[in-house]
Amino acid sequence: MSRFKPLLTAMLIILPLGMSVYLLQSVLSGFLERDPITTDCDVNIETCLIELPSMDDKSRVLSLTMNPKPAKSLVPLTFSFTVDGEQPESAWLDLQGTTEYMGINQTPLRFDGEAWMGVTELSVCTTGLMVWKARLIITEQHGESYPVDFFFEAK
Repeated sequence: MSRFKPLLTAMLIILPLGMSVYLLQSVLSGFLERDPITTDCDVNIETCLIELPSMDDKSRVLSLTMNPKPAKSLVPLTFSFTVDGEQPESAWLDLQGTTEYMGINQTPLRFDGEAWMGVTELSVCTTGLMVWKARLIITEQHGESYPVDFFFEAK
């Protein structure tokens, strides 16, 4: 029996760990494969209104702004949004350059009782002008998450 003790211990460790990795991958792949909600609205010019999915048949609108306008590298940018109806559980913003890797730029947004808000900066682009993809990740109270993509230019 003592011969099998190390094997049994290894199995008791590896089996739950393997199941955990499998389950986590399944949950994340469902989220990552979700098609984002996209908008052609330019936050450099206007407040963007985006229709959100709803569990019931009531439409919800997200109103998104960025200040100051237009966006510039190394200048603090405040992104804020409001949602009609029930507020999300959480939200964060992921900014990525579309033509070159600009590093990781992820910002959690905080709810202040009226709006969701977060401050970030854009890194300097070597080409002078960059089109940025901003992905707003919203997690609802019931746990469902979905991405909202929008694009803007910055020097």
